[in-house]
Formats: sequence, structure tokens, C-alpha cells
Amino acid sequence: MTVQTSYKLSPAAKSLREIDLLKEPVLLRMGIDHDELPQDLSKAVKILGFEGVKDDAAILSDVSGKKFEIHEAPLCTLAILINPMHRGREKRLIDWLRDRGLADEPPVFEWQSGKEIATTARIIHKLAGLLVSDARKIAQSNRELLTLRTLNDNLQNRFATIEGFVDRQGLQPFDLAFSNEPVSSSSRSNVLADASFEGISQILPVASSGVSAIAIHFERLARREDATLHAQLVTLEDRQVVESWVVPLSRLHQGWNHLGLSRTLAGLRRTLKLQLHIEGMDDEMPLLSLGGLQPLEMFQVRDAANNAPLLKNSLAMQVWCGMPGVLLPSWANYLPAQSRQANDGGFKEMPIATGILDLAALANTEEISFDFAAILPLPDERAIGCHPPAAGITIGRLPAACPPKILRISSTAIIDNDASQDVDFALVIAGDLDSARQLFGESRVAGAGEAFSGWKSVSHGEEPRLNAFITEQVGVWQNIYFATRMKNAGDNSFAWAKFRDISLMVNG
Repeated sequence: MTVQTSYKLSPAAKSLREIDLLKEPVLLRMGIDHDELPQDLSKAVKILGFEGVKDDAAILSDVSGKKFEIHEAPLCTLAILINPMHRGREKRLIDWLRDRGLADEPPVFEWQSGKEIATTARIIHKLAGLLVSDARKIAQSNRELLTLRTLNDNLQNRFATIEGFVDRQGLQPFDLAFSNEPVSSSSRSNVLADASFEGISQILPVASSGVSAIAIHFERLARREDATLHAQLVTLEDRQVVESWVVPLSRLHQGWNHLGLSRTLAGLRRTLKLQLHIEGMDDEMPLLSLGGLQPLEMFQVRDAANNAPLLKNSLAMQVWCGMPGVLLPSWANYLPAQSRQANDGGFKEMPIATGILDLAALANTEEISFDFAAILPLPDERAIGCHPPAAGITIGRLPAACPPKILRISSTAIIDNDASQDVDFALVIAGDLDSARQLFGESRVAGAGEAFSGWKSVSHGEEPRLNAFITEQVGVWQNIYFATRMKNAGDNSFAWAKFRDISLMVNG
């Protein structure tokens, strides 16, 4: 079906009637009463009368003769049916449609007594042609998608080969992306000593993508065997800890000390903040070097407790970048990341970042359709809305949101309206929608890298926790699928179903 889009959208086009017209194909009649058309034709397709053009709007009439204005052309005008006595009036309508970006002019058919079947056949022929054209476009799109997937697989394989070679040969590109050299200062302020117990923080002036290591400069060190430097690299947008270091002061030396990440950062670009504090030392704090005066307050060194600037300087630091996603060779990790949380062992629950929730989308689009969004990200509530249909299931997807080596995914299931009937909730981890459908349909058990929580029936006021355990871990990122259905098929009004506080469990 040919879809055309106007060059603009008038504010008046926000009316519900006009929005409905933008969703479906229509027939426009001119000089013909609605009662003159066969009743079966009216049931098969929406038919509206064209009454004229006023200012920038077209005047149409519905089946009852009620007139209304539209400012945008319908999604698809199948044809214009005209009384032969009014031939010529269609030019005004066609000019109005063309002014709104109509790609193909609709055919004009004369409606005459005794020729109704022939005219209807021409309308059907027009519709069949649009369906054939759409089918060809869909087939072509599927072929192009298959080609792109093949190319992507080949690129991933080549990248893995290159990554292995780079790692074995120690050839990881490790370039200096930013450098703020230390400057001498008569004040020689000791920011670690002046800061609160939580230490200091410094926003990095480069985006996260490609960051491999961060170097900090010490002007003076007191070598204490029982003291340690604690460092964390945090993203400002979603407050996620990217990497952590716990380094004995005895391993540090005067000058540049490089904090190497376990893997060069990839993915969405984020703003990074480095947090530092010393543990086990109350006197003679190490003296961190400072760079020159920093006019932008955002990049001044700050107290980590209250985020207030300590000085109008930034830390002396270097940011090293490499090939995103590649493991760093041993020579690059001068002070490799050794997260204290990881060393503690045990299980750790990690909430999914609110920014990831925005990626939630309807997966089974060919099965489910509402006049509103079936899947609604609600980051402020740390939740995702998933409205169930009257019959069947609604399936949402978070693409590539489940990292390797995850043990379990959990979520709280709630219904946010006391007028709702009971709703069934379920979670799945799978590689694609077909696999997720099989698990939701309980036609097979979960395989390697997959998980299924089972269906849980929920009433308003209840907040059960869903848990899906992975049977066998795999080394690839998987999709997270979530689904809802009515416990008893039928009334799905007010079924404000939500998955809240989605989290992942890792070992250590």
C-alpha cells in the first residue's frame, strides 16, 4: 500500500477523527449520496464525502452527513467516486491532495446506475495492485535484511579474529586521547587531604567509547603498606560502575600511574567520572598533581560527598583510548582493574539501567495492535508497561540487554489499576522471538543460554517477584522478552500491567 507523508502537520491535525483517517485507506465520493452506494461496499472500506476546500482544510462528510475538517491527506486514498454530472470538480480535491505530498494521484471512477459491479471491480483491482506492490517491497526488504545479517555475521567473525591476533601479539592500539599535564603551584593544595572521607571526583573530558586506561599523576607519595587507593569509573547518565580498582599504595610510584580497564569500553557513549579516595591513612596523604586553571566548573576537581568544587583546577590526568570492545594486552594494564566487589565473591544483584529501559519495544507487532503503545518504557518508575490483549499475549523485548554469564533475571509484576481483571506475567531470556514464543507457549524447555520464569497470575495489590534462571551460560548477549496475557480471555480494560525493578544476578 502506498504511504505518503505530508510536508507539514498542522496543529489542527491532532483531532482524533483526523488521526483515524491517517491510519486506514478510504474512498472519497463526490456528488453521490452515501445511500446510493451498496451497503456491503460501505462495510468493506471507509467512504467519505468531499464537500470542498476551505482555507487550508478539506471539508468531508461522514455516513450520517456530518461535516468536519481535515488538514492532512488520508494515509491511502484508494479512489475518487464521482457522479458523472459533477465531472471536473475532482481537480480541486486532487490539487489539495498533491499540495500535501501525495505521491500517486488516486484514480477517478464514475459511479453510474447499472455499472456498480464494474466500478467496484476496478476498486478491487486497484487495492489488489497495492497489496502486490507491498508484498514485493516486503520480500525485497527481507532479502536485504538477510544480506545485512550475513554481512554482520561476517564482520563479527572477522573482528573476533582480529581481536585474537591483536591480543596475542600485544598490538592493541593504545593512543593518548587527552592529556592534562601537571603544573607547579605555590599553594601545592592537597585535594585528597582537603576532601571528605569519600574522596574526590573528576569528570573526564572525553566520551566513554574507546577508553582503555586513565593515568593519574602523583607529585608525592608516602609508601604505607597498609594503605590502599580506591578508584571507580562511573557513568553520569545511569550511575553504573564501569570499573573499579583497589591498589596498595606500595604499588604506586611518583609520576604517572595508569589505571587500565579490563576491556576497552564500547556501546552507548556515556559521560565518565573518576572517583578516588585513600583508605588506611589519616595523615600525610599522597599529593595528587593538578592541571592548570579550569574555567568550566563541570571539569573542576570536586569533593565526592557533596559534588562541590575543591579548587578551580582539574586533576592532572591522561586518557588513553583503543579499539572498542577489545581485551587489553598485559603490557597495557599497568594497574589492572581489580574490583573489590568482585574479590568479595558471592552473588550480586544488578538493576538494569534506566537508559536501557527506553529500548523496550513491542516484539510481536504482527499479532498485537492497540490505539496506544502496547509497550511503554517508564524509566522514572524503573518499569516497563506491557498491556495484554483481550486474547493472546503481548510480547515486549529489550534487545541484547542480558550479558553473558548471567545467572538469573528478576522483576516485580504489578497491576496499576484496581479495576483490572487478573493478568498473567512471564519473563524469558532467548536469542530471538521464535525461541521466546516457544518458551512462552511452554512447547519446550529452556536450552543453553535461555531462561523462562513460568507464568504467574497477578491480581491488583499483589506484587510477586518473577525469577528466570539460566540453565547453561553462554558467551553471547541475549535478548530479554517479557509478556502479559489476561488470565481469563475477554475484558482487558484497565489492565495496566507493569514489570518493575528488573534486575540481573551475577556470580561475584
